[in-house]
Amino acid sequence: MFLVNKYMDTFVESLNNNTETLTKKLLEIRTYDFSPEIELLDFVVFMDQSSFSIRMFTMDRDNNEVFKETEDSVLFAGSEGIVSDVEISHISDEQLDEFYSFYEENEEELASKEEKAIGEWFQNCWKNTVVESLNLPSYFVFHDAMKSFDLTAWEWIDDDEKWS
Repeated sequence: MFLVNKYMDTFVESLNNNTETLTKKLLEIRTYDFSPEIELLDFVVFMDQSSFSIRMFTMDRDNNEVFKETEDSVLFAGSEGIVSDVEISHISDEQLDEFYSFYEENEEELASKEEKAIGEWFQNCWKNTVVESLNLPSYFVFHDAMKSFDLTAWEWIDDDEKWS
């Protein structure tokens, strides 16, 4: 039997197990020489019921991704995986049906708690690595969400605000 609190304990443990990976990648990003056409960085979380990934996109203020002009350019532009396929539930094949039923019954509560946990985890890693040295406005957002976390102002904003 699955319980919300037990599931969330496992979820947070998975995040903690990936802190070093995220921290190393954020430290690496600090060293990038970004293309001058880039006006903001967008760190986007892609989730499903068993895993999530975070990808960084280099964007302009018109909500267009900025790409490298040429492959031999030393300036960074484009998108890049930050963490990939972080497993958030360790479910055996025999438990899959029971787990999906549990998740469906508790989806609203679980999704909210998962997003809060991932957001706090990312923000803590960001605070410990990037905040003072990156000179581009940067945002953390869940794919297709209406809110973004402004990593400079340290607050949630309507997603449209970052494009103005």
